[in-house]
Amino acid sequence: MTRRALVVDDDAMIVKLQSMILERAGFEVVTASNGQEGLNQAAATHPDVVLLDVMMPGIDGLEVARRLKADPATKAIPVVLVSARTGMDDIDAGKAAGADEYVKKPFDPDDLVDLLDRLLTGA
Repeated sequence: MTRRALVVDDDAMIVKLQSMILERAGFEVVTASNGQEGLNQAAATHPDVVLLDVMMPGIDGLEVARRLKADPATKAIPVVLVSARTGMDDIDAGKAAGADEYVKKPFDPDDLVDLLDRLLTGA
């Protein structure tokens, strides 16, 4: 069974990098370049996991996470915030917004895939 990941980031290079890592790990990847597009893609494609940048113009990643977790159709989807903001306040804000995990940029590709595997298998 193919797993689907939604990558939401306003930096096209980050989207490309994460997409390549995930595709190599066997994921089908759907992308979005801003928060609103991410919400739309989540509703339309029902991904197994969402990787979400925190700092984006318009609707930021924290608000996207809150909205995904508040919507009965998407609340069960694991949300992983991926951000260069690495302070404890940032991580706490991410968890408060409903994120299941918080990954600091730059990240190790293997660690990211391992994290997603754990999230999706419940291990």
